[in-house]
This record gives sequence, structure tokens and C-alpha cells, in this order.
Amino acid sequence: MNIATLTWFVIGACIVYAIAVDPYVYPWLVLQFKRLELALERTWFMIRFNPDTPWVRYGIKRNADRMAREIMKENENR
Repeated sequence: MNIATLTWFVIGACIVYAIAVDPYVYPWLVLQFKRLELALERTWFMIRFNPDTPWVRYGIKRNADRMAREIMKENENR
């Protein structure tokens, strides 16, 4: 067993011991993992939909160009 595996095993054992001894540790851990999940979802949302990112700007430009072509085509038919 290498040092990294042993370290994670000891940390896990301490967490299991704390959960077994104190009844408030498990609900606290559940809340902390929910906070972490929410923070990760928020960060992912900000990465995907922030208007300053290149892929969002590309999508906006592509939609604007498509709408401009449609309007130009409507004006040519009149």
C-alpha cells in the first residue's frame, strides 16, 4: 500500500468514525456535498452561458447573421 492510498484510507476511516459517534455529522456532510454540487452546477452554467465566452458570442453572431439573411430575402421579394 503506497502513501497516497494509506492517506485516503485514514481520512475515510476518520469520517466513518465521526459519523458513527456523532449523529449530527452525517446531515452536515450531506449539506456540504449539496453545497459543493450547487457550486459546481453554478460554475458550469456560468462557463456555458456567460456572454463573454467565445462560443456564446459565435452563437449570437450566427443567429444574427441568419436573421439578417431572412430579412434581406423578405425585402427582395417585395
